[in-house]
Amino acid sequence: MIRRYFSFAIISILAFASCTKENNAPKRNLGFEYYPLEKEKVWIYDVDSTFYDEFYNGRATNYLFQIKDSIADTFTNLAGNTVYRLERYKKNSDSNIWTYQKTFTRSIYLRSAEEQIDNQTFIRFVFPPELGAVWNGNSRNTLEKQDYRITSFSETIQIGETSYNSVAVVQQSDEFNLIDEDIVSESYAKGIGLIKKDVRQIKKDISSGKIMHGTICIMLLNRSY
Repeated sequence: MIRRYFSFAIISILAFASCTKENNAPKRNLGFEYYPLEKEKVWIYDVDSTFYDEFYNGRATNYLFQIKDSIADTFTNLAGNTVYRLERYKKNSDSNIWTYQKTFTRSIYLRSAEEQIDNQTFIRFVFPPELGAVWNGNSRNTLEKQDYRITSFSETIQIGETSYNSVAVVQQSDEFNLIDEDIVSESYAKGIGLIKKDVRQIKKDISSGKIMHGTICIMLLNRSY
C-alpha cells in the first residue's frame, strides 16, 4: 500500500512539474507581424507599369504612378473575426491629387492572412511563415487552384535607400515557356507588411521572343506609417 501511494505521489509531482513547465514556456511566435493590420495604418507604393498591346504589334506604353492603401475602419463578421476595411487611392506622377480606386478587406483567420478584393478572396500569407511552405492561394475563391510558396525567408531587401530585414518572399505563380510568362511574387517585411510586388504576365512571339501582349509591373514601398 505504501509503495502504491509513493508511486502515485511521484506521478503527481511529475505531472505538476510538466504542467508548470508548459504554462511557463514562452508562447510560439506565429509571425503575424509580417501581415500587420491596424486601423489608420497607411502604405504608399511607387508603381512602374508597362503595357504591351498586341493590336499595335506589341507597342509598349509605360505608366508611372503611386498607390495608397489605408485601413479606414474595422468590423466584426458573422464568425466573430475582426475584418479590416481598406481604401485604395491612385495618384499619377504628374499630379498631387489622390483619386479613389476601390475598397477591399484584409483579415487573419486562424493561421492564414486573407484579402478580399474584386469579389474574390485570396490567401496571401500563412503563419508561421517557413521556407518552402506551400498553400492554395485560391482555396477561398472560384478560381483554379494556385499554389503559393515561400521561396525566401529572413532575407534582406534594399529598396532605394531603405534596407528591410526579415523579408519573406511569396511566389504566387512561376510559369514560363516560349510563348507565355506568368510570374508573380510578393515580398513581406516583418513589422511592415507588403513592401514589393513583381508582376510579369506576358505573351511573346514564338519565333522572335518579342513581347506582344501583357503587363510587366513592379510596385515598391515608398513609405508606411
